[in-house]
Amino acid sequence: MEIKSLSITVAGAAFSAVLTLAIAPVQAAPLDFNFTTERGATGSFTLETDTPPSGDPALLRMGVTGISYPNAVSNFSFSAPYINLSSVTTDFNVVPSLTSDFIGLPANLGVVSAVSYPAGCITAPGLTCLFDISVLYSGNLSELPKLSDNPNSYSIGLGVDFYDPTTRERLHDDITNLQVVRKQPVPESNSGLGVLGFGIALAGLLLKRNSDRNKPLAI
Repeated sequence: MEIKSLSITVAGAAFSAVLTLAIAPVQAAPLDFNFTTERGATGSFTLETDTPPSGDPALLRMGVTGISYPNAVSNFSFSAPYINLSSVTTDFNVVPSLTSDFIGLPANLGVVSAVSYPAGCITAPGLTCLFDISVLYSGNLSELPKLSDNPNSYSIGLGVDFYDPTTRERLHDDITNLQVVRKQPVPESNSGLGVLGFGIALAGLLLKRNSDRNKPLAI
């Protein structure tokens, strides 16, 4: 009876643990971006695709607004003749109304999205961003404001628009090469599965020991 009771207890605990792990939400994967430009600039950053949107809209020219994701961009480094940055954090935005055909590209390629620097500039009135790095976003627009974590949703680079505060001129620099890869986060469930496996193994040993004790001695 003791062995049967212990078996039921172990089975119930194992089922509960597996069920808990199975229903745990899947975390969106961060994406790593690397790019070069026509003027010889290089840049890289990480986009945290699970960043919640800001309550304030992204503000662009001509009254156009978009969705802002505060501090969604980390490890942002950029080296160019006109500016140099190293490992800073800033914002990301998506502008659903700026479609590819609106900016002179073939239709249905996506909508404009961008890294905007410095942080907070894209939601501040007065167009205070020092520069933007734009790429086409081709994720499912019906799922916005949730960002896609598919690298193919960010595969077309547009360019860098830099505002020179001294001359008050805007410099455009085309992106010539863009690479986006999904980072592989450490699965949080591994530790849970390890504990579960250890518990089941321990329970198995206890069952075997009790079973051995109840066996009649050979004469």
